[in-house]
Order: sequence, then structure tokens, then C-alpha cells
Amino acid sequence: MKRDLDIIIQVLKYIEEHNTATNTIVVELEEYETEEEKENVQYQVQLLREAGYIEAKATLSPYQFYVKTMTWKGHDFLDAARDQSVVEKAKDLVKRKGLEFSTLPIDIAKDYLVHTLKSMIGL
Repeated sequence: MKRDLDIIIQVLKYIEEHNTATNTIVVELEEYETEEEKENVQYQVQLLREAGYIEAKATLSPYQFYVKTMTWKGHDFLDAARDQSVVEKAKDLVKRKGLEFSTLPIDIAKDYLVHTLKSMIGL
């Protein structure tokens, strides 16, 4: 499987929307139709955990994770990727260089997002 930054952004947005300081949320993947989709999202959650973007652990149920919190790194990445127009412009910039945004190392993708955001606000 490959890392998919589009799914990673979706997962981080979901966590931010559903998480509070006093609870642990359960990320359930049952809403995805195919086993392949569920496995792919599960893989992206695992990558986020391994990279230190979220604090999470798998449950005994397949396609479920307990997410305690999003880390500082997770918030930084999500803040850079929050606006879809920023993401689309960063994707275009990367594509013009002959690369695919969704397969970039996450730190490089974040750099492209921050660069795009800065240019959009005039920095």
C-alpha cells in the first residue's frame, strides 16, 4: 500500500472535529464500502500514528482505532492543509514538477502546503 495524503487529510479533519480534551474517540471505518477502502484508511491511520501525528491504538475490532489526541505535528500539518484551495494549488505546483502530491513524504508535502499558503497571503 502507498501513503495517500488526501486520506490522511480527511482522517486528521475527522479527528479534529470529533476529539475533545477529555475523551478518546473511536475511528470506525465501517462507512467505507469495500474491504480495500477500509484497509487503505486503516493503513493511513497507522502511518499517522507511527509518524507521531496522532496518539492512537488499534482495537480488537477490525477497522477501528482509539484516538486519544492529535499531536502538535498533526495540528501543524492539518493547519497547512485545511483550505482545499491551498491543497489544490500545492498539488498543481507539484504536478508541474512531474511528481504526484499524494505520494510525497509528508514533511515535503507540508513544505509545499506552507509555501503555497504563504504565497496566497502575500508572504
